[in-house]
Amino acid sequence: MEALVLYSLKASGVTTVFYLLWRVLLRKETLHRLNRVILVLTPVLSMILPLCVITIRKTVPGPGPEANAAAGALKEVSIHDTNLWTIFGVIYLAGVALALLKIGWSTIRLSMLLKEGEKHILEDGSTLVITEKSLPPFSWMGHIVMSRKDYESGNQEIILHEQAHIHLLHSMDIMRTDLLAAFQWYNPFIWALGADLRGIHEYEADEYVIKEGANPTEYQLFLINRAALANGLSPVSGLQSGTIKGRIEMMLKNRTDWKAGLKALYIIPVIVLTLIACSKTVTEYEDPAPVAEEAELIPFQLVDEADPLPYQLVERKPTFNGGDANEFSKWVNTRLNYPQEAKDLNIQGKVVLQFTVAKTGNVKDVRVLRGIDPLLDKEAVRVVSASPKWAPGFRNEKRVDVTYTFPVIFQLR
Repeated sequence: MEALVLYSLKASGVTTVFYLLWRVLLRKETLHRLNRVILVLTPVLSMILPLCVITIRKTVPGPGPEANAAAGALKEVSIHDTNLWTIFGVIYLAGVALALLKIGWSTIRLSMLLKEGEKHILEDGSTLVITEKSLPPFSWMGHIVMSRKDYESGNQEIILHEQAHIHLLHSMDIMRTDLLAAFQWYNPFIWALGADLRGIHEYEADEYVIKEGANPTEYQLFLINRAALANGLSPVSGLQSGTIKGRIEMMLKNRTDWKAGLKALYIIPVIVLTLIACSKTVTEYEDPAPVAEEAELIPFQLVDEADPLPYQLVERKPTFNGGDANEFSKWVNTRLNYPQEAKDLNIQGKVVLQFTVAKTGNVKDVRVLRGIDPLLDKEAVRVVSASPKWAPGFRNEKRVDVTYTFPVIFQLR
């Protein structure tokens, strides 16, 4: 749950940065196609970029054998009575489910409306659906929906406007953006982006109608007369979408020079900065210098090779599930059960264990170095003893036993 919530927050942050920069740099330009592409790509990039994690590996000298890390101490594992990440995750997923249900319900309503209407195939291949309901005209996935009153009025601008939406695939833009917005439902900027995208669709459709020969002044008056109605069906493109004032201002505005489109290059540094922000650094420790290591390990080298004692410093450390020792910490954390009796008695603290990863990969000799209470000590030993096999450690190209100390924190919230 923690990873899911953090990923969503990162995606939301990327969306916000992209969108706000677009509003500052390009929103008022008449480069409708460019603006549309940027707004369509913004939610897509916001979902992809946080997954592109660049790993930077840094090798540093390891600590001396006297340090606790050299003794194989693992990252502390903590178990809490209340997991806040789980609560956040449940709230987040509930919001996603509700947003998707809303989209699904709107789609069902549209499908029912299309099924009930009287259908006519137009010259461009689109389907005109005439309904007896009092609805403003709109288009969706190759269909133009009009009330019978609008159809009988013979106003060709209505059909031209909706055909423009269909030819330019505006419905696909809206469906894709709304679906991605469902996964960032708590971010107001993703919904503002969707509203601006619908506005750009209207700019493109208006431009299409005028290019087809409509009188600009008459068309603008027509839009004003139609502005009172609203259809409330979110996945559609409609004649009344966007603000009429903004659409008329955009029609009257001088065309933006193509050089203004160079401002869209802001996308490149944002992508680079996002990749840097999402990168992670993995620190790998080198073993201490051979002379110092041999001096500390002399007692281990003097034992019988047939039954050597476990090592604490090795050339190649054991690995768990393909990862470092902290992977084992995560594994233990997901399997610890806080004893109810210990909760009732408000018993909490740190249990320090010691165990050995044998040359066969099995975990053995699990014992308590410093305990809290038999209830918690027993639970910590139980989980560590149930460990799956590790990849064993190596010293002098031979498999060897390696010891670890392992603190487990039991904490009540």
